Amino acid sequence: MDEELDPDQDNVNCVLDQESSELLDILTSQSPAVIMKLCQMMPSGGAWGPISHGSLSSVSAEHSVAEHSRALLDYFRTADAAECRSFLQSVCMLCTDIPMWLESRLMSVSGFPTNDTVSSPNVTEDQSASSPSAEEQLIKRPRIDYWERYVAAVQSLLLRRWEQIREHLVMDVQIENVWVRPRTTNRGRDRPDKTPGPDKTPGPADRGSRTPEADVDYGTESKVTLETFLQGCTGNITVLCGLAGSGKTLLMSCLGQQWARKLGPIPSSYLFVLLEFRQLNLLSRPMSLSELLLQHYLPPEGSLEEKNAIVEYLLSNPERICWVLDGYDEFHSKISRKAVQRDREQLDPRTPVPVADLISGLLHHQILPGCTVVVTCRGRDVMDLEGLADKEGHLMEWSSHEIQQYVDRYFSRKGHSGCGIQAAELLLSNRHLRSMSSTPALCNICCICLDHLLQGLRDEERRGETSREEEKSQQTAAAQRGGAAGGGGGSHTQTGDGEERRRTSGGVTMDGRNGRAHLPPIVPQIPSTLTQVYLTVLGAFLSRMVVIWSYPLMPSSVHLCSSALTQYRSELCELSQLAWKGLDQSRILFLEKDVPRNILEFSVKTGLFSKVELRQEDGAVVNAYCFIHLTVQEFLAALRIMTSSEVSDAHLKKRFSLRTRWTTKLDQRTVFTDSLYLYVCGLASPNCTSVLVQLTKGEQLQRTTSWVHKRQELIRKLLKQLCQNTSLTGPKVLELCHCVQESQDIQLAKEVVLTRRVLELRNIRLSPSDIDAVAFAVNSVNDKDIGLDFGACSMELECLDVLPRCRTIHLLSFHSRKYDDKFAEKVSSVLPRITSLRKLEFCGANLTATGAATLASALQNCPNITEINLSDNNLKDEGIKHMTDIFTKLPQIISVKLGRNNTSLKAVDYLIGKISSCLNIQHIHAKYELIHIHLSSDLICRTLSDTKVIQYILLNQKWSQSEMQKVAKSLAHCPALSVLDLSGGQWDIKTLRTLTQFIPRFNITDKIIVNDSCSSVEALVSLTALLCKCPAVTELHISCGHHVVTVCSVSLSCCDLLADDLDRVWSSLGASSDVTFLDLSHNCLGNKGLKKLLDVLPRLRSIQEINVSNNTISLEGAAALAGALCSHDNLTQVHIRYSVFDTKDSGLERDHLDRLVEIMSNCPSLSKLEFSNSLRSEEVEALVHLLSDSQRGWTISIVESWIRSDNAVRLLCNCLDLNTNIHSIIVNHTTLHLCLMKPAALASDRDDSEAPPPSLATVKIGLVDCAVQVDHLPALRTIIQKCPFLTDLDLSHNMLGEEGAEFVCSVLPSLPNLTSLSVGSKEHSGTVVEKLSEAFVRSPSVQKTQMYRTNVCNRKCCGLSFRLEGWRMAEKGVEQLAMATPLWTDLRHISSVKSAVVPVPLPGSSQSCFLSSLSSNSLGDLTAASMALVLPSLTNLSVIDISENHIGNEGSVHLSKAITCMKKLTKINLTSVGTSELCAVAASLENCPLIQDVGLGWNNCGDNVALELARILPFCEKMIRLDLECNSVSPEGAEVLVRALRSCPTMHIIRLWKNKICPTEAERLSLWDRRVSFSST
Repeated sequence: MDEELDPDQDNVNCVLDQESSELLDILTSQSPAVIMKLCQMMPSGGAWGPISHGSLSSVSAEHSVAEHSRALLDYFRTADAAECRSFLQSVCMLCTDIPMWLESRLMSVSGFPTNDTVSSPNVTEDQSASSPSAEEQLIKRPRIDYWERYVAAVQSLLLRRWEQIREHLVMDVQIENVWVRPRTTNRGRDRPDKTPGPDKTPGPADRGSRTPEADVDYGTESKVTLETFLQGCTGNITVLCGLAGSGKTLLMSCLGQQWARKLGPIPSSYLFVLLEFRQLNLLSRPMSLSELLLQHYLPPEGSLEEKNAIVEYLLSNPERICWVLDGYDEFHSKISRKAVQRDREQLDPRTPVPVADLISGLLHHQILPGCTVVVTCRGRDVMDLEGLADKEGHLMEWSSHEIQQYVDRYFSRKGHSGCGIQAAELLLSNRHLRSMSSTPALCNICCICLDHLLQGLRDEERRGETSREEEKSQQTAAAQRGGAAGGGGGSHTQTGDGEERRRTSGGVTMDGRNGRAHLPPIVPQIPSTLTQVYLTVLGAFLSRMVVIWSYPLMPSSVHLCSSALTQYRSELCELSQLAWKGLDQSRILFLEKDVPRNILEFSVKTGLFSKVELRQEDGAVVNAYCFIHLTVQEFLAALRIMTSSEVSDAHLKKRFSLRTRWTTKLDQRTVFTDSLYLYVCGLASPNCTSVLVQLTKGEQLQRTTSWVHKRQELIRKLLKQLCQNTSLTGPKVLELCHCVQESQDIQLAKEVVLTRRVLELRNIRLSPSDIDAVAFAVNSVNDKDIGLDFGACSMELECLDVLPRCRTIHLLSFHSRKYDDKFAEKVSSVLPRITSLRKLEFCGANLTATGAATLASALQNCPNITEINLSDNNLKDEGIKHMTDIFTKLPQIISVKLGRNNTSLKAVDYLIGKISSCLNIQHIHAKYELIHIHLSSDLICRTLSDTKVIQYILLNQKWSQSEMQKVAKSLAHCPALSVLDLSGGQWDIKTLRTLTQFIPRFNITDKIIVNDSCSSVEALVSLTALLCKCPAVTELHISCGHHVVTVCSVSLSCCDLLADDLDRVWSSLGASSDVTFLDLSHNCLGNKGLKKLLDVLPRLRSIQEINVSNNTISLEGAAALAGALCSHDNLTQVHIRYSVFDTKDSGLERDHLDRLVEIMSNCPSLSKLEFSNSLRSEEVEALVHLLSDSQRGWTISIVESWIRSDNAVRLLCNCLDLNTNIHSIIVNHTTLHLCLMKPAALASDRDDSEAPPPSLATVKIGLVDCAVQVDHLPALRTIIQKCPFLTDLDLSHNMLGEEGAEFVCSVLPSLPNLTSLSVGSKEHSGTVVEKLSEAFVRSPSVQKTQMYRTNVCNRKCCGLSFRLEGWRMAEKGVEQLAMATPLWTDLRHISSVKSAVVPVPLPGSSQSCFLSSLSSNSLGDLTAASMALVLPSLTNLSVIDISENHIGNEGSVHLSKAITCMKKLTKINLTSVGTSELCAVAASLENCPLIQDVGLGWNNCGDNVALELARILPFCEKMIRLDLECNSVSPEGAEVLVRALRSCPTMHIIRLWKNKICPTEAERLSLWDRRVSFSST
C-alpha cells in the first residue's frame, strides 16, 4: 500500500506532474460539460469558449476537448497547493472511469476540502457553485481511509499467519520455483464484466517491482512458474488444481504474505481475502457477503460506521478485491448453476443467502462483478467449475531433483546431513516412496519413514560400538593381569609393523590398535508394497512416543514397531475408529471436543495429528485437528476394517469398490483420495497378518488369528470376483492391478490377465507406479502372451523405462496424436529390452519420418517382431522407405500396415520394388491418394508349401499412362502374384492398353480384377483378350460394382454392351474353353445378341452358368436359350430375370407354350420357372394343364397384377381342376405359387382307403391378402371339400366377416388332417371368434391357429401356439375359447394383442403356458384383479406383456401380488399402463430371480419408482434391460440408478429417454456409465 502523502505544494504538484499522462487520457474521454466545469476553475476559464454538443462527432470537437484538457493540466501543474488540491478533488468527483489505484492516490494527496478552496479569490461565485461540494468530498475521503486501514489489518493477519506456518517448514516456499501446467479453459461466452479498461491493468506502482505479463495460452503440455501463471489474473477467475498434499494451501498462504509485503502478482492496493472451504463448512446459517468478510474473515476494530464504509467502498470498487478460495474439494456443497439459468441475475451482497450460493455468486459474477477470484481444488473437482474459469492450471508433481533437494534439507535440519544422500538414494530407488514423494506432504512422510529406518541402523551401530568397547576393556584388563603374572615377559606376538589383526566369530575384521571393526555397509529393508510403507510410517510415528518415554538404549526399529503396536494397541484402535468414522461421514476436521483427551494427546505427540484454527459462526476461534494427510486417515480406517468386527462383512461387501480415474460431473464428491480399499487389499496380504493379530481385540490368540484370516480371505474373494469381471473399464482394471499388487497374491494376478488378454488403458494419466502394477499382473503368467494398449494416455517418459519389466507382453499399442517423434524416440530405447514383443502399433499418432527412422532402427534389434502397424501418421514417402528397408532384417515379420500416411505413388513403387528382395511379403494393399499399404507374410504357408500366395490390391488409383507404365514395370519384376486387383481406376483406353501390354509379363497365378476401371467398350475388349494371352489367369472381373467369383469366370455386367460388341468380345476370348461362368447381365444385347451367344456356346465346353438378365430378351429368345440346356450337358443354370415380354398386342400362342414345355421336359436339371408380367389367365391355365402329364416335380411362380379378388379364386379353382398333381397352391397378394409333385410321390402319400378318387392330393391352399370377398366362398367350398389331405388352410388378411367364420366352421368337419388354420381378418368382430371357437372344439387336430391381422404364428416344437391379435371378443367368445383349451394339451403361447379379451383361468394342462401377451386390450383394474388369481397358477409363465392397457393404481397392486409368485418370470412389459404408482410392481421383482427385461416406459413414474428399482437391482443378477423412457425421473433419481449399476455387471442398458433430465445432465450420466441411454432408439 502506498504511503500517505502530505498535502503540501511540492507533493501535490509533483503527483499531478507524475500522473499527467494518465489524467490526460481520462480527461479526453469525459463529456464536454465536465471539461467546461473544470476549465471554469482557472482564472481565464471564461476565455475558453463552450464546446458545442453538436460538434462532438467532428474531428475538430475532439481536438478541442484534448486542447482544453492539456491546458488544464499545464495550468494546475504550476498552480499553488490550494488550487491544485481543489482541482484534483474535482477531478475525482466529476470524472468517470478513473482507476481505483489512481483515485486513491489523488484523494490521498489532495487531502480534505477547506473553506479556502471554496472562497478562492480566483474562483467566481458561479465557478464555486460548479465545483464538487464539500459534503461529497467529506464522504469519500473517510471511506478510503477506512478501506486502507482494513487492508493494513488484513496484511498484518496474513503476515502473522505466515510466520506461524514458516516455523514448521523444511524449505522456503518460492512461487517462482513452483511449476504449473496450464490448460485451455472452455468458456461458453465472454462475461459482461470482461470489458477492457485502464482499471483492469494496475500500474507498476501497485505491483511493487513486478510488471504484469499478458495472458498466454501455453497449451496442454507446456509448463510455467506459478508466478507467471498468476500474472494477469486480476479481474478473472483462476483455478489452480493439484493432488492432495501438493501444497495448494501452503502456496495460497505464501501468496498472501507476498501480497502483504507488496510483492507477487496480486496488486498491493487490492484486498486479499483468503478463505478455506473446510472452514466455510462450519457456516450453516445464511450469511451475506459483508458478514462473511467482516465477521468470519477479519472483524474490523472500528464502529458500525467503519464497517458500512468498507462495504460501500467494496461495492463501488469491486475490482479492488481478490478472493482466494482454497480447497474446494473439501467443500460439502457443489457450485450451483442456477445463476446461469436465471440469466445472470445480480445478487444483493447485503442479503443473507447460503454460503454455497455466495460462492456461486462470486464465480458467476453475480456478486461483485469484476473482482478477482482464485480457486484451488483437486483435479477431479474441476468439472464443477467447467465454463467458469478464465484460466486453469495444474500443479506439477515434484521431479527427482526437487525430491532430492527436500530430502537433503530435511536430514540437514535433523542434524543427520550425512544420511541425506543415502536417504535420497533409497527413496528414489523404491517405486512406492518415489511415487509418494512427488507431492510435498507425502514427501515429508517418506522422510519420516526413512529417518525411522536409518535411525534403527544407527542404533544397531551404536550398540555394536558399545559392545566392542566393553570387549576391548575386558581384553585390556586380562592382558594386564597376565603381564603381572609373567613378570612383564610375554609370549604375545605382533606383526612386523606392530599391527595386530584378528577376526571375531561373526567374521568382522578387527583392528588391533584401536579396536574398530570394518563392518560391511548395511542397507535398510525398504517395504515392497504401499501398505507396508504406511505400516512403517506408523511405526515411525509411534517411535516418537518411545523416544519420549522409554529408556535411552532403544531396541532395533524392527522390534520397535512390533512392541509399539502392542503397547499402544488401545490408542491405535480408538484412533482408527475415529478415522473410519470421519471417512464414513466425509469429515477430515475434528473439533477438540469430539476427540477423547488421551487420544488427542497421543495423536499430537506422535505427530499423526496437526492443529488447525477454525472461526465459528459466532466469530469465536476454536482448535480443530486433522490427520497429517488424507492417506494416513484412510490407512487407519483400513486398519479399522481389518481389525474390528464392528465393520460387518455385509457392510464391507457393500462398500468395497474400485475407483476410476475417469471423472464426471455426476461423480459423488468426496474429500478423500479413494485409497481406502487399496490399503485394505494390502492388509489382506499374509505379510500383514501378524500386525493385524496384534491390533485385533480378542481374548484368545487362536480365535483372533482365525478371525483375521477370515477377514483377509473375504477381501481376496471380493478381489477375485472383480478379476473375473470382464466389463471393467481401463481405469478400473488399472486400479485392480494396484490392489492385486498390494495383496501380493500371484493367483489373483493371473485372474486379471487371463480374463483379458489385452489390457486397454484409455484417456488417463499414467505414472511409473501404474506400469509397475501392470507388470506385476502381467508377469504372473509366464506362458501367456498379454497385450498393452495405450489410447490417449498422458504419461511421463519414465513410464516407458518400466515397460521392460513386463516380461510376457506380445502386443504394445500406442494411439494418440500426443505421441510424437520424441515419444517414439523413448519407445525405441526400450523396445529391444522387451524380448517377448511380437506386435507393435503406433497408429493414429503424430509420427513423422524422423520418428519412423528411430523406430526402424530399434526394430532391427527385435528379431521376434511379426506385425507392425504405423497407420494414420505423417510418415510420407521418406518414412515409408525407412520402414520398408528393414523388412529383410526382420525374419519373423508377417504384417506391416502403413496406411493413411500422406504418401504418393513413389512409396508404392518403392514398395513393389522391394518384393524381389524381400521373400516374406505376401499381401500389398493400396487405396487411392492416401495410400493404405498392407504387407503380410504367412510363415505357416511358407513352411508347408514352396508356392507363395501374394496379393496386390491397388484400389481407386487415378494413374496416368506414364504412372501406369512405371507401376507395371515394377510389377513385372515381382515374383508370382495370385491376385491383382486394380479396381476403381476408371482409366482411359491408353492407360488400359499400357496395362494390357505388361500383364502378359506378370507372373499371375489366380485372377485379375479390374472392376469399375473400363470407361469404354474398346477398353473392355482389350482386357478380355488377357484370357488368351495369359493362360494362367482364371478370372477376369470387369463389372461395374457387381461381380461373381467362381472357379473360372468372365464377368462383363453393366458394360452397356450391344449385340455388335459381342464379336470383338468372342475374338478377344479366343479359344478360352475353360470358362465356367459367363455374366452378360445388365447390358443391351436383345434377341440378336442372344443368338450370337448361342452360336458361341459350343466353344465353351466347360460352361456351367450363364446370366443374361436385363437384356430385353423376348420369350422366344428365352425359349431358345433354355433349349441350350438340352444340348449342353454341363450347363445347369440360365438366368433371364427382369426380361420384358410384350404380350399386349400379339399374345402368347399355344404352340409357344408347347415348345416351352417340351424344352423343359427334355432338361432334367430344370425344375423352377418364374414368370413376371407376361401371362394372361388363359395362358396360366394352359401351362398348368400342359404340366399335368409331366412325370417330374415343378415349382412355378407367376407374378401378375390381375391376380386379385374373384380372379384369384377362379384361377385357384381352375388350376386344381386342371391338374391333380398340385401339392400346394397359394395366392399371396398378386403372386401365384404352385408346387407340383411327381405322381409316384403323390401315390405313396395317398391312402385310398381314407380318400377314394376323385379326391385331390393337395395339402396346402392359401388365399392371402388378395381381396377375397364373402361371395367368392361358395366356389371355394366345393374345391376344398375335394382335398381331404389338406393340412394347411390360410385365408388371412381378407374381408370375410361372420359369413367367413361360418364358412370355415362348415368346411372344418370335412378336413380331418387339418393342423394349421389362419383366418386373420382386417375387421373386428366378437361373433367371428365365438363361431371359430365352436369350430375349434370340433376340430381337435388343429395345432396352429392364427387369428390376427399382421403377424404369423409358428408352431413351436414344444406345443400349440394360439394368438388373437386385432380381434374384439365378448365374454361369450372368451368362454368358448376357454372351453377349447382343455383339448389343446400342448398349449404354450397365448397372445391377444389389440383384442378385447377378459382373461379367465385356463383349466387343465394350460398351466404350462410360458408366454402371455395381452397388450392393447383396454384392460382395467378388474381385469388386473382377475389376473392376480390366474397368473400364480401358471407356474412356467416367463413373459408378461400387458402394455397399452389401463390397469390403474389398484390394478398395479393386484399385479404385484401375482408377480411375487412367478419365480420363472424373465420379462415383464408394463409400457403405458395408465398409472405412475408402480413401486409395488418394482418391489415385487425382487422375488423374480430370473428376470432379465423390465419395461415401465410411458407411465409418468417419478423418482420413487427409480429408487425402488435401484434397491432391487442388486438382487436381479440376470437383469439385462430396464426401460424407463418417457417418465418423470429427475437427475437425482437417475444418479441413484447409475450408482446401482456398479452391482449389476450383466445389465446392458437402462433407457431414460424423455425424462426430466436436461441434455447436460444426460451427458454427465452417460459419461459416468455408458450403459445409460438417453436416445430414442
